[in-house]
Amino acid sequence: MSWLEETHGVQFELVRHFLRRMFDGEWSSTPGQWRSAAIGAVSLFLPAGILLVREGALDPKYAAKYRLLAMAAGPAGVRGAAIADELALVTLLICVTGLMALLEWQSLFPSGRDYLALASLPVRSRQVFTARFVSVLLFSAAMIAAMNFLPSLIAPMEFGGGWRVDSSFWLRAGAQAVSSGIACFFVFFAILALQGVLLNVLPAKLFARVSVYVQGALAGVFLLGGLYSWSIKEWNPETIARLPESGAWLPPVWFAGLHQTLTGGSGPFFTAMAQRGQLAAGIAVALAMGTYFVSFRRYRRLLLEAPVRLARAGHARPLRVLAWSPRREAVIDFMAKTLARSRTHRLMWLVYLGAAAAVLLNSSLIDGALFARSQGWSKALRFLVLYWPLASSVVLLNGFRQVLSIPVEWPANWIFQITESQGRAEWMSAVERFVMAYAIAPIYLVLFPIAAHVLGWPMALRMTVLQLLISLSIFEALFYSWQKLPFTCSYVPAERPLVGVVAKYVALLGAVVPILSVVIVAAIQVSFLFPILLAIFGGLWIFLRIRRREGWGEAKLMYEDLPAVVADLGIKEITYAGTAAQLRRRPSAR
Repeated sequence: MSWLEETHGVQFELVRHFLRRMFDGEWSSTPGQWRSAAIGAVSLFLPAGILLVREGALDPKYAAKYRLLAMAAGPAGVRGAAIADELALVTLLICVTGLMALLEWQSLFPSGRDYLALASLPVRSRQVFTARFVSVLLFSAAMIAAMNFLPSLIAPMEFGGGWRVDSSFWLRAGAQAVSSGIACFFVFFAILALQGVLLNVLPAKLFARVSVYVQGALAGVFLLGGLYSWSIKEWNPETIARLPESGAWLPPVWFAGLHQTLTGGSGPFFTAMAQRGQLAAGIAVALAMGTYFVSFRRYRRLLLEAPVRLARAGHARPLRVLAWSPRREAVIDFMAKTLARSRTHRLMWLVYLGAAAAVLLNSSLIDGALFARSQGWSKALRFLVLYWPLASSVVLLNGFRQVLSIPVEWPANWIFQITESQGRAEWMSAVERFVMAYAIAPIYLVLFPIAAHVLGWPMALRMTVLQLLISLSIFEALFYSWQKLPFTCSYVPAERPLVGVVAKYVALLGAVVPILSVVIVAAIQVSFLFPILLAIFGGLWIFLRIRRREGWGEAKLMYEDLPAVVADLGIKEITYAGTAAQLRRRPSAR
């Protein structure tokens, strides 16, 4: 019993409490639903190492990339290709860890609900902060371990093909696990340190606003780095040889140097990079822990005990022009003020904006640069105005639907429930106009002048009309089953597997959008194709719009989102069995 009392003390129970309710909030009608999302994330990260497998993993003798390099450039070419693959892997792991840390930003410090729930218990504020930090660290360590497990086993077989720099598999596997693990923890603690620095430097009024934009900007950077990592593995030996001049201050280079040092194949440059990476990781850990435990008093005083200051939503007035009725104006004003005041929703929207910007910049850095080298910058700009509007529509419309699905104060939706029957159709119309004004119109208002400059007014106008019809069709398809007022319905996470969500984005951005862009290019170049595609895309949009608007104002709005799968408790079978037994005992029922 003494062992039980020592291990199950206040700190242990607090850590268990925070782990069990890591992401729970008032957005869900049932506590603990975040676990399905976490399980989906682990199920995605755990097999992520399979992405490293190429044709050489099954038979290293026929690894085409390394075989050709060995024939053309010898051991130096093979070593350069292996370093490029290692850099790509470390960059991808760093970016995924950075995104995971940004999503945990809100969970790094105790919330107001935590303080209210624990106020009556004999616990100190420092114990609460310590438990919160330990719970987030344990959760992140589990995710990082799951993410690095298979890459650490597959990379030694894959990177280098049959011409491995080192013949010891376990040495390379251990070096891979250590270098990539330290890289992931460096990013995690660096973001934690950044939050602590902002909290101690900025006033409370500015911290809540500035930190959201910092999170959104970092999310865009990490998404861009994750997309760009797939092109790093195609670097040639000449690019690798220029790393001392161009990449000495890039974190992936530091930890790739650490990997080279641990395997015994490093030169002076990678030895210096390994030392820089270890020093940076140590500074990040020390700064994060120091600022975290120093700032707990300031955090409680400035962010928990300070009065709530509501942000102004001055941008709502221009949107009222779209209303044309008092009810639509009220709903539009409600949505605009919620986005302006809610830190969570503003962050989610900034993350999706960062994703759209990452797609644009990645296209500019890779495809645009290829076009520029081969056909000139006018061709590169032409590629961007053809591809990016549809890609942005896919990302931003999905993101806006996700943002509108998360409630602000879910228990407070009773005010809408008692008045919803008076204007359901106008409420849905307000949502439609708000999404078009926020997510669709800015894309074409920004890009149409560029398209007109590159293609000329007639071709730009035809292209924009076709792209706009496709964007509107995407909106109709995404909001076909939408039957709730934004920010008022509970949310069930991970209704669809995370692997399926990622696969959907990859298929849309990598296959569907390029095919549609090629079709639009043909339509604006061949005159007789334009009216045909205009009729097809226009008819599709009208069909989807009519189907979506059927029954407007009749069906009751949703205020509680229930899980798609309901456990079968055997009640149906028991009821049927009991009914059959009663009928057998009652001859008159026959």
